[in-house]
Amino acid sequence: MISLLDWFVLLLYAGTVITFGYLAGKKDSTTEDYFLGSRKMPWFSVMISIYATSLSAITFIGVPGAAFGGDFVYLQLAIGDLAGRILISFLLLTAYYKSQITTIYEFLGQRFGPRSRDAGTGFFILTRLLASGVRLAGCAIALSVVFEIPLEKAIVLIGSVALIYTMLGGIKAVIWTDTLQFFLFLGGASVTLFVIWSSIPGGFSEFFRIGSEFGKFRILHISASPSHPDFFLNLNSPNALAAGLLFGCFTTFAVLGTDQDLVQRMLTCDHVKKSQKALLWTAALNFPITLLFLGVGSSLFVYYKIVPDTAVDVFIATHHNDYIFPHFIKTVLAPGLRGFLIAALLAAAMSSLDSALNALSSTFYIDIYKRYIRPETEEKHAVKISRVLVVIFGVVLALIAMKFGRTESVLWLGFRIFGYMYGAMIGVFLLAVLTSRRGNDTANAVIMITSVLLVIFLTADKVGPLQEIRSSLLSPLGVDKITWKWSIILGSIWTFGIGAFFPKKS
Repeated sequence: MISLLDWFVLLLYAGTVITFGYLAGKKDSTTEDYFLGSRKMPWFSVMISIYATSLSAITFIGVPGAAFGGDFVYLQLAIGDLAGRILISFLLLTAYYKSQITTIYEFLGQRFGPRSRDAGTGFFILTRLLASGVRLAGCAIALSVVFEIPLEKAIVLIGSVALIYTMLGGIKAVIWTDTLQFFLFLGGASVTLFVIWSSIPGGFSEFFRIGSEFGKFRILHISASPSHPDFFLNLNSPNALAAGLLFGCFTTFAVLGTDQDLVQRMLTCDHVKKSQKALLWTAALNFPITLLFLGVGSSLFVYYKIVPDTAVDVFIATHHNDYIFPHFIKTVLAPGLRGFLIAALLAAAMSSLDSALNALSSTFYIDIYKRYIRPETEEKHAVKISRVLVVIFGVVLALIAMKFGRTESVLWLGFRIFGYMYGAMIGVFLLAVLTSRRGNDTANAVIMITSVLLVIFLTADKVGPLQEIRSSLLSPLGVDKITWKWSIILGSIWTFGIGAFFPKKS
């Protein structure tokens, strides 16, 4: 049961972030204040905010769930992630700052024209709604397990708090609350490890022994033999080394370089070098923090090997490993500490939800409302409309989260969504920065759409009447479909490669 002390901790947390939001945004008078913090945010807070958002509830719940049911193969993505951040820092951020843009899709408009800008905006809004809906669902799953309330009520509760402080404070509220929330959910994961290892007879050494016995710490699935399932270029295995490294690199490049959600806070620094500094320091944080959350999952596996629980057995049997960490919080942790972990979980959700709301609002206002609905807008009205948009997108995200709340793994569902959509985004942005006279405005939009169709055709589990055609095309590679981890890579190559055939109009 949730104690009065737990409720006190949760109310204190909710009150703090809402107060942060009000104080951060009460002086916002222009859209540059509201969306970019007047471009005066300190790089250290920007760094924390970037990383806090990229962690999200998917990391807090999904990564332990993946480690509980598997091993440490997820770390392959963290290795590729470093390369992605370096590429963004020197390829994209320099171009964005030189263009003095508010949304990165303005950059596509400057480079190619209005159709490319519209395509980038549309892809972002659709993908961010779906992916952030998954993130919200991940946290709501945990909250529904802990409080024994319907998933829909949990979604509404979480969404309401994040919506209030984001609407009040804009990007400054997002960055400062993310900084607070980062330390909160990092502390939550660390406390969990301490509690589990203290509860296991033999402590850490016993945890390591049992974990090693069941292969929980394996990172690389690698073989040089093409006939082996762990062949490093196995196109049909999501655990293959090449797929993991490249997917990690391309996904990072997409999320941190072509997604307004995360790029927006990088643009709040007053100089590109500070923005680059913030981004590259997040790379230093990524590996140890990813390892921390994987450690939570493997520790839970060992704990329930020693202390069997029928409810956990049911979760495993129904492929709901994401429910196990919330169940542990609810049934094992002491009052007060339980409230702290629930607050950490909420922080993980809100650190990604708040930024998504702000980025969706800024993108819709700058790239759609201001261009097509009301070009001449006073700043006071613009800030008001931006806040209304935050509310609208909050409602839409809640509805999407309710749809995705029954999935087996929020972690991999979120990555699948990124993979299908963001290959096209990477391709068109690379075309913009790596070439000067290639890329046609209308053709870019068409190629981006065909990229998604191609990726779905090559990687979907079933493609109906097209199954035989796909099998024939892929038979020389020895597979009848390509694993979804190659989706973002295939989409990037297709969009960039085909787009480069078209010359820029003079």
